[in-house]
Amino acid sequence: MAGRTLSREDALQYLRRYPEQGRIAVAINFALVLAGNALVFWLLWSGLLRAAHLIVLVMVETALFFALGWWLQRQVPRKDWAEEPKSARERWSVGLFMLVWLGGAYGMTLLMVHGYGDLRALLTSPRAWVDAGLHWPLAYTAVLAVVHVVLDLAHYRRHGGPFQSTLAHDTMARVLTLVLGGIPFAMPFFVAVGLGAKGVEFVARKAKVAPGQSVLASVAMLAVAGGSFALVSWLIDSGVTGWAVGFVFAKLLAELMVACVPLVMSHVAKKGPE
Repeated sequence: MAGRTLSREDALQYLRRYPEQGRIAVAINFALVLAGNALVFWLLWSGLLRAAHLIVLVMVETALFFALGWWLQRQVPRKDWAEEPKSARERWSVGLFMLVWLGGAYGMTLLMVHGYGDLRALLTSPRAWVDAGLHWPLAYTAVLAVVHVVLDLAHYRRHGGPFQSTLAHDTMARVLTLVLGGIPFAMPFFVAVGLGAKGVEFVARKAKVAPGQSVLASVAMLAVAGGSFALVSWLIDSGVTGWAVGFVFAKLLAELMVACVPLVMSHVAKKGPE
């Protein structure tokens, strides 16, 4: 589907692979995302996990998913792949962008949060991983990844191609986390803007039929927007702690966005792309 618009046939093909994508299935996906991020946030709040640890955690998870995805893809004949592999030029372009982004954004971030000492400890001592509690979220991620690999292969052996991997969703979520996590303070800001836009839309609708209610809606919208911007200001003023909270928020947002893919596919399958 790369390089072209999502079509109704793409969505139908996706739903043939994942037919049980009703509200319960999506709710389960959300619960798994929330559980994993609650664990990370608890480790952060307890003081075990620091900024450099968060960055390393997501990078290691991403590398794990890429490695498992590469292995999984090679268990399936090429004729059954859902998509043709990207050209070498495309792969190099994406790889170069990620290298520049990760190197620049996170190199500066580690300098800002004084994280190079923690990074050095992780690179030289296995004990540093245990002391930071990194083994718990990594174990959680690894177990889910292995379960997805087993289920993907079992489904393929029962139904044949085209092969679509659940693991690809996990990989997409981590890559998106790395991209968004480079600007963690921006994520709460974008959410605040989104809430404000929805509030304006709501007020505009209500103003036509219930002017009295529109006044209340306006006050509520201003309260939500003001609280959201106050949160962003607090995160910025909190320095390293604020950055870490913003990064976890970006991680949560990225994973929830990917967890919503089934809802998007169901919508496109029913109504077609808009």
